[in-house]
Parts: sequence; C-alpha cells; structure tokens
Amino acid sequence: MLKPLAIGACLAMLSACASTPTTPAKPQTAAATLPAGCVGQSATRIPVKPGECAGFGSTYTQQDIQNTGQVYVDKALGMLDPAVRVGH
Repeated sequence: MLKPLAIGACLAMLSACASTPTTPAKPQTAAATLPAGCVGQSATRIPVKPGECAGFGSTYTQQDIQNTGQVYVDKALGMLDPAVRVGH
C-alpha cells in the first residue's frame, strides 16, 4: 500500500513541476552602472550589494575571449589588454 502511494505522490509532484512555467532570470545590469575599473563580482563568495565594487581590475567574459579569434587564452588576453604579460 505504501509503494503505490509513494509512486502517486512522486507523479503528482512531477506533473506540478512540468506544468508550472518558469521565467528566465533577468541579467543584472549593475555591472553597467559601476565605475570604470570596478568589478561587480569576484570569486570570494563575499556578498556584495548591487552597484558596489567587489574589487578593482578588469574582467573578460568567455565571449570576449572567443571574439578575439585566438586559440590560446594568453594571446587573447594580450589582445584584450596590452598590459597583460604572460611569461613562460
């Protein structure tokens, strides 16, 4: 008796999830309002208020790197920012 009840509950939850439309999350535009040289996100996981600097520097997205047409990241970063030097 418990097995059919558990299967029924699982099916009910799945049908509820499948019928509820999800709206895609809107990208945050806080990065567009930050001053030059201000990074809106960092890898530290320290919470930052919207519009507040998480650090200073430059960030490049994967799309930025791919748009350079370079195969290697060091070459792509050199094209995006001439101040970046990669030594071997």
